[in-house]
Amino acid sequence: RFRQVPTFGRDTIRRFTNNASAMKKLAGRDFEDLLQCAMPVFEGLLPAPHDAIVQDLLFSLATWHAYAKLRLHTDTTLDHFDDATTSLGTILRKFVRETCEAFNTKELPQEEAARGRR
Repeated sequence: RFRQVPTFGRDTIRRFTNNASAMKKLAGRDFEDLLQCAMPVFEGLLPAPHDAIVQDLLFSLATWHAYAKLRLHTDTTLDHFDDATTSLGTILRKFVRETCEAFNTKELPQEEAARGRR
């Protein structure tokens, strides 16, 4: 689904490879592009209550990232950043408590092997 996201400008969001999960040697801009495009890509993948939680989580992550990326903060932006951090923590705990518990997941063999090498 990431592949279906159109590019934005020449250098803003680049075209994704055929398999975004198989991307190797990612740069910071790649992670940022994945985060910026994640909401429409993930929309509708999970059943009703979990989809809303994931969308809220992605929005909170994007908001937090935007504040973290600011080069100059004012007292107001720091207050908003603090609120965004609190909100992110709340939604992360909700995600773990409700969504993670609802799905039985397993690591792929290559993920397990990579974890063993660390």
